Amino acid sequence: MNLVKQEEEAKEFPTSQIIHQISGILVAASIGDLTGISAAVVPVITQWGLERFITPLMSERQSARLLQWAQQAAEGIAQRLANGEKYREDGFFDEIPTGRSKMDEVVESTLKKVMETTEEPKIKFMANLTENVHFDSDIDIDTYRRLLNYLEELTYRQLCIVKLFANANQIDLDNFGHPNITQNLSSILTDCFEVRDKGFINSGNPLMEKISELYLGSSGNTWTDGGKPPEYPGFANPAGFSNTLSENMLKFAKLDQIPDEHVEEILSQLKPRSTEAS
Repeated sequence: MNLVKQEEEAKEFPTSQIIHQISGILVAASIGDLTGISAAVVPVITQWGLERFITPLMSERQSARLLQWAQQAAEGIAQRLANGEKYREDGFFDEIPTGRSKMDEVVESTLKKVMETTEEPKIKFMANLTENVHFDSDIDIDTYRRLLNYLEELTYRQLCIVKLFANANQIDLDNFGHPNITQNLSSILTDCFEVRDKGFINSGNPLMEKISELYLGSSGNTWTDGGKPPEYPGFANPAGFSNTLSENMLKFAKLDQIPDEHVEEILSQLKPRSTEAS
């Protein structure tokens, strides 16, 4: 989605009118009809009650980010409803004694992170998470918060790395390793180890093992109990590709939608160029 276009559209209206558009029937005009289902999108966005959280101090850029998140999440929800799927029925949308539902918490926490992010490609995955929480009862409010916090904390390149390692079994590791540690490669390697240390990559992942062997040596493993990570049956994937955390991020934020070329760009930095390998 074009954020520049979204920002230009937001500039045409004062904040008070943007609030009205988000919460009312004019939302279709303000966010555009990109998929042909804007009429179905309106009630989805309206039920969130976004006007409760928007202030006159919201900048034009924040407005554009909010509109992108709201549009994408609502379009995904509306399409799934049109396909016959039903909202989850575990009380997630019900008000609790405080007068707030878990869905209220989802909306408030998400829009704050969406409006403040500086890496706008990540908005797409925050929207995917919001879409999925409407339907999948496996996402409780704490899981949602955790995944949302990681979407904010991880850089876009680190999200690309999560997808890269999830597909490690498709990588030819026999011809792997770059002979020259450039500043860019050093930065990528740091990202790899940070993502591992946050729990998104199992140390037994074949790509992680190869990277540790090439760039850290045999002493590179941070585990102290014999050089192997602790095993938690049912939590860590025995094949070493991922664990519950990364699987949830891939599934509920739909990280598979990261363009392959963005992942390939990172992978190319970890491989020797043909001229160097010859």
